[in-house]
Amino acid sequence: MSKASSSSQGSLTCGLDKAAKENVPTTIVVFGASGDLAKKKTFPALFHLFQRGLLPKRIGIIGYARTKMTSEEFHKRATSHFGAEVNQDDVAGFLKLCTYVSGKYDVPEDFKKLREEIENHE
Repeated sequence: MSKASSSSQGSLTCGLDKAAKENVPTTIVVFGASGDLAKKKTFPALFHLFQRGLLPKRIGIIGYARTKMTSEEFHKRATSHFGAEVNQDDVAGFLKLCTYVSGKYDVPEDFKKLREEIENHE
């Protein structure tokens, strides 16, 4: 590995480590949050990181998609592939971090709503 790539990788690792260990606000936006990839892969992966304490302490996870749904519907969809044997207290803790914004991808006003939600988390 070249010196340049090892130092850039180290910077990324240090940044993530800093956010995880300190009080650095972090927001993850999951675009396409109502889709199959999000419910089958993205949200289960984020949940496993949460269970292992590998997410930053001040994190918000915002799902963004065109589908109009309530918070309850979003939470049900996001957790639908967690498995039956998961600790429900962990699920509840994870869901406290998750919100949902419905919007189109070609409407600037919808991205303003998303930006406001991000600012509320940070």
